[in-house]
Amino acid sequence: MSVTARQRLQSLRAYPTLDTWMNPLTRGLARHFAHQDWLKAQEQLDFTYRMSDCDLGGVSCVRYETEKTRESDRIIFYVHGGGGVSGSPRANASMILPVCQLTGLEAVGVDYTLVPEARFPTQIEEIDRAYKALIAERPEARVTLFADSMGGSFALAALMKWRDEGAALPESVVMISPALDGEGASDTQTTVDGHDPYMRSHGGRHCRRLFNYYAPDENLKDPRVSPIYGDFRGLPPVLIHVGTREILLGDSARLSEAVRRAGVDTTLRVFDGMYHLFHMHWDLPEAKAAHQDIADFLREA
Repeated sequence: MSVTARQRLQSLRAYPTLDTWMNPLTRGLARHFAHQDWLKAQEQLDFTYRMSDCDLGGVSCVRYETEKTRESDRIIFYVHGGGGVSGSPRANASMILPVCQLTGLEAVGVDYTLVPEARFPTQIEEIDRAYKALIAERPEARVTLFADSMGGSFALAALMKWRDEGAALPESVVMISPALDGEGASDTQTTVDGHDPYMRSHGGRHCRRLFNYYAPDENLKDPRVSPIYGDFRGLPPVLIHVGTREILLGDSARLSEAVRRAGVDTTLRVFDGMYHLFHMHWDLPEAKAAHQDIADFLREA
């Protein structure tokens, strides 16, 4: 780890507990503090950018452009994280804007409805509508699907839906620390618990409660809910990033291996000592290196 990353690690504050998100009296405050932290990360961006509201398929979205954005037949389709209970395309913009800057590509982020205002499968349906409207609007576009954290679960479920329907697929996929298993069965839910500064696992119990909150009364091994249990044949090339301190490290490792066994080209990058969504901290050398790796992957794709 760089000196800057070690210092940042000491200053990070944990996400609010799940009980805080589930309580209607404290949920708004929890979202406020989480969004303030993510918005503060945007102050580290040392380039000019613009975000503008748009609509795709009746779903609110945000378009991202930077000073390097150039007209292209390629576009990034972004699904933000936040546990399904928080986050937005604007609050989480420091995750996607550096990639736009390094590649010169435009991106669009989906402002899906948060939990509990809507529950499974609403988020997947909204992502589906927005994506299909995008490719109908720009049929020549070569799309990269980009998602992080819980957004990775929604995005991967939507991707398998498109594959099964015979819809036009993205040409590549980028997953940053995806949360993919509602059962919380990955080994790192136990072995790394207590080392991730943002959240605790409690042996997978937290994960199970969160996914049950998102999809009550559903089978947590249903691939639409927990995509890690799905069939990955026929998917486009996948790049996966994760840090060694993350309780979600196991989800990324399992996804990489499952995709590889399905005959899909996959690359797993594991960043030593790094924590959940460190990519949002643009002033870290590790974040710059990670975003450059993503940019290189998109060029090669």
